Parts: sequence; C-alpha cells; structure tokens
Amino acid sequence: MRPDDALWMVIYMARGARQADSVETLLTAEGFLVRRRAVGNAQQDGTFELMVLRSEAVEAQKFLIDNNL
Repeated sequence: MRPDDALWMVIYMARGARQADSVETLLTAEGFLVRRRAVGNAQQDGTFELMVLRSEAVEAQKFLIDNNL
C-alpha cells in the first residue's frame, strides 16, 4: 500500500473502461479529484475502481446517487 492510499476511498466499481471513463468524466466535471485503478487484469473489459479523496467521499457518493449511478 502506498502512503497516500489512506487519503483515497473507492466510491464506484465500473465494468469496463467506457463506463469508468463516463463516471470519471462526470465526477471530474463536478470538481472531484478522481483516481482510477484496474482490478485484476487491466484489459478494457475489466473492472475499475474509481476513488476520490476520503474527505469528499460522502459528497461524491451522493452526487452519483443523484445522477442515478
């Protein structure tokens, strides 16, 4: 685990790179800092974790819920 991993929290699991891109774009447009990490294999059709700063996690989750994600 990297030292700064404690600052980030997974708020969304995306199925495939296209879905990850879409959700990441929404979050970024709203002003959230977003990190993406491939789970398992790093192929386009794999699963991706989308993470935001722990201090913004609740707000980001509410934003995703408000956008039906």
